[in-house]
Amino acid sequence: MLCILHGEDDNQLFVSVMKRINLIRLSLFQMGFGIMLGFLLDTLNRVMTTELRISATIVFGLISLKELLAIFGVKVWAGNLSDRSQIFGLKRTPYILLGLLCCVFSFMLAPAAAYEVKVAGVTFSEMLPAMMRDIGLLKLSLIFLVFGFGLQVATTAYYALLADTVGEENIGKVTGASWTLMVLTTIVSTRIVGSYLDVFTPDRLITVAEVGGFVALGLGLLSVVGVEQRNAEIKEGKGKHALSFSQSLQLLSSSPKTLLFASYIFISIFALFANEIVMDPFGAHVFGMPVGTTTKLFRPTMGGTQLIFMLITGFLLSRIGQKRAALIGNIFCIIGFALLIVSAFIRDVEFLRIALVVTGVGLGASSVANISMMMSMTAGRSGVYIGLWGTAQSLAIFIGHLGAGVIIDLVYYFTREYLWAYVAIFVIEIIAFAIASFMISHISKEAFEAESEAKMAELALANNR
Repeated sequence: MLCILHGEDDNQLFVSVMKRINLIRLSLFQMGFGIMLGFLLDTLNRVMTTELRISATIVFGLISLKELLAIFGVKVWAGNLSDRSQIFGLKRTPYILLGLLCCVFSFMLAPAAAYEVKVAGVTFSEMLPAMMRDIGLLKLSLIFLVFGFGLQVATTAYYALLADTVGEENIGKVTGASWTLMVLTTIVSTRIVGSYLDVFTPDRLITVAEVGGFVALGLGLLSVVGVEQRNAEIKEGKGKHALSFSQSLQLLSSSPKTLLFASYIFISIFALFANEIVMDPFGAHVFGMPVGTTTKLFRPTMGGTQLIFMLITGFLLSRIGQKRAALIGNIFCIIGFALLIVSAFIRDVEFLRIALVVTGVGLGASSVANISMMMSMTAGRSGVYIGLWGTAQSLAIFIGHLGAGVIIDLVYYFTREYLWAYVAIFVIEIIAFAIASFMISHISKEAFEAESEAKMAELALANNR
């Protein structure tokens, strides 16, 4: 009898240990995407805009294609498909691996394809006809579209796997750890890449992408393979409130409180992410920094500070509250972007470092507060509302990235001076943070939940007719 009991204890201990190991593995998943996104947003972005002299509108538009696919419903499609079908007895893992492979192989092809683009140096007025004739640009566009498809499919299925596998008591910890590790990996990898590219050549750039792609693939496989149980049923109620993309838009348009929060998320995410694609080109165009210097300066300084204050804000969030933390972060961002404008005029690198630190403080506090608000504003229907907030987020990032490129090209076309282009972008950032700060006082979780209950009942009644 004791042997039997002892055997049961050993079995329970083994299951408990495996669960903890799987939680750690799942937390590692986004590290690979941190490597790839850091390279695309910082290094390759800067090389294409300055070394290759490709229009910022084209470069930023290419990079923002990954968000455009989410706007057209790829997130909803991937989530619904992984809910309804199994491949080899698995619901989520096949889609995660499909997305991961698409990302890795397109990522590895991107640097070489960038050197095939022929529209370098064209003026803003000549851009459209030049783009229509450029086969290299078409190839690079397809590569970025494949990367975006893979990113949306993999991350959607990954978060669904978290919801299926991780208990309510651990999902916040795993999501927070995954996000933090992604940011940390982005910072560390860009620092390493910057040192390697101090001696810059196209071959070295391609080597970085190849090595980074294989590392990302290895991390992805290590993180998810074997975690999902075969032929496991989704817990009852998981798909209870699943809506199509058109129904989600109907819910959004007919619900004032939902529309208000979606608008707030749009403006806040626009403010948080519009800057991430311009910092390395800013260092090149305004301060004349080489590739290795910008790669080692901007992401480690501003991103490192952001990471620290993400952790601090996350730890203190229950005390200071989500809305107050977002407001504090917004104020630091407004001050930080104002300091960045001053640094651009005085061309002082040390002052620039101070501005990056202040901005990083604000970005860290505001991002954690807003992500937390998105996770909590679901009225018990996480699939529906996180899908809506995610779509608003992708639209904001797409417009922020593409819009920054258009501003740089337009302002430079009329003024022949890059300084004013970046000043214009930072002023828009300040205005966006100010609007978000005003809107946050009008958001009420209780009012949103009451409205959600009524609107979801209306949709359910309409569907049953």
